[in-house]
Amino acid sequence: MSEYHRPEWLSQYQDFKSLCSVVCGEFIRFYRTTGCDQISYTHSQNTDGLPNYSCRLPAKDGAVLLLALDDWRDQMEEVPGLVRTWLGEHSALKGFKPSKSHCQGDRYWFEKWQEANPW
Repeated sequence: MSEYHRPEWLSQYQDFKSLCSVVCGEFIRFYRTTGCDQISYTHSQNTDGLPNYSCRLPAKDGAVLLLALDDWRDQMEEVPGLVRTWLGEHSALKGFKPSKSHCQGDRYWFEKWQEANPW
């Protein structure tokens, strides 16, 4: 019986999907909790011109966080913290209001929103 070896292209694609999940997940928690629309999210499968297997967060202040899989594949555990820090540095939460929903939101982002919008 021969042993199955997953093709490299499949491993790369699965790692890309993991990268997208981490980046988009943090972005969604940020947006849903704060209502801040100063940052958006896209990735290379739906945006021409991006490097293959990459995610991009452009901010209205002109900053862009571009995460290419080739650069982060061996450091995936650092991506959530990097994205969270970058989102905080390139957004101004004052005046934004979270959308009403049944979702309680992310505690970290809720506290950041409260700091920017004291009662």
